[in-house]
Amino acid sequence: MKNESGMTLVESMIAILILLFGLLALAQAIAFSVVASKTFGRDSGLATAAAHDKMEELVGLPFGDTTTNLTEAPPYGADGTGLAPGGSFYPADPVEGYTDTLDVTGARTASAADIAYTRQWQVVDETATRKRIIVSVRSNKSFNYGTPPSTVLVTQKTP
Repeated sequence: MKNESGMTLVESMIAILILLFGLLALAQAIAFSVVASKTFGRDSGLATAAAHDKMEELVGLPFGDTTTNLTEAPPYGADGTGLAPGGSFYPADPVEGYTDTLDVTGARTASAADIAYTRQWQVVDETATRKRIIVSVRSNKSFNYGTPPSTVLVTQKTP
């Protein structure tokens, strides 16, 4: 009888099957991370664009404006807060007149079913001739893994 060494066909098939299961699990993890990164990146980009748009609205107001309503589309010159000091950029502390909501396309919406992003802003009189403006946008979408994307922009305005 010969002393044979090496693997049999059955052993080779079992090793290939184990390797196949491992590669499939790895492929699923890679596919999930690609989709999650794409979604997070898209939502972060939209949040940043929405923050920039609101910042442009605020910076475009005259320095002493305290009446323009920036919670409506398009903004109009009455019943609002304009650049009056106030507001908040903390998600748990929204202030009426300093908050608006957006749908997935970035358009303002008041419908609770369509809200995808919440924009909040704060105006602080630092001196008689300088205001600090802070705009915060956060996604209201449900993220099972990690925190939803958010953006905060800060600028100074002078007369």
